[in-house]
Amino acid sequence: MVRLVRIKKIILFLLIFFSASVLFAQVPSQKEQLRVQIWSEMDAFPGDLDENVGDGSAVQKVPKVSSSGMYDFAVARAKKIAPFLLSGMISGWTFDYVPYDKTRRISEEFEFQEVIPYSGNVNPITYKNPVVEDDRLLCWAYCDRTESQQLAYRRWNAIAHPKVHGIGKSSVANGFEGIKEACSQAMKNAVREYWRIYIKNKPKEIYGMLLLIGEPRVYISEGQYVADLEFFMETDKIVKYTYY
Repeated sequence: MVRLVRIKKIILFLLIFFSASVLFAQVPSQKEQLRVQIWSEMDAFPGDLDENVGDGSAVQKVPKVSSSGMYDFAVARAKKIAPFLLSGMISGWTFDYVPYDKTRRISEEFEFQEVIPYSGNVNPITYKNPVVEDDRLLCWAYCDRTESQQLAYRRWNAIAHPKVHGIGKSSVANGFEGIKEACSQAMKNAVREYWRIYIKNKPKEIYGMLLLIGEPRVYISEGQYVADLEFFMETDKIVKYTYY
């Protein structure tokens, strides 16, 4: 009886071990290769005039879903979203945040820009597994980090950068600019929610940098783009008010 119990325990342990091994093996590493899921609408939202095709890089490859041209808009949109998100994961974004201050009549402002502009020649993107589902084109975008980019990512991990999380929204009527605005709102909210815990008095301005990590989630809910993002944050400077 004791032997049977031991055998059951061993079997249970092996099942847990191999299940965990499979689970962790399925989680892609960000150290060398990046992978993000991209989706785009099949047709433009009324009033959406965003029809440019990505960065125009010839090295980018999108699977030819149809020869009829019916997927042209969706493919073009996917080729704009992927470089934007991957840029945030490769080099990150700098930010300049001015918190809202009712007493001083200061409006909230947030600006961001790429640390290093994305280049399709340096980081070519491969698009795989295109699927049309619920009037959307879904695919996976893959991109390899260069050796210097891998080193930069290891530095981000080696230093104690806090992980911050934010959610932002913007109207789908704004097209690709709406996606960027939703991501901007997510960045702002991530910075604001982190520092409001550690700073007693509102600062005048906060400068820093954000590196997009994890698997970025961008989707539509109730007529709005929603960006659910996680970052490493580096704060370069906090400017305080000199008067009250």
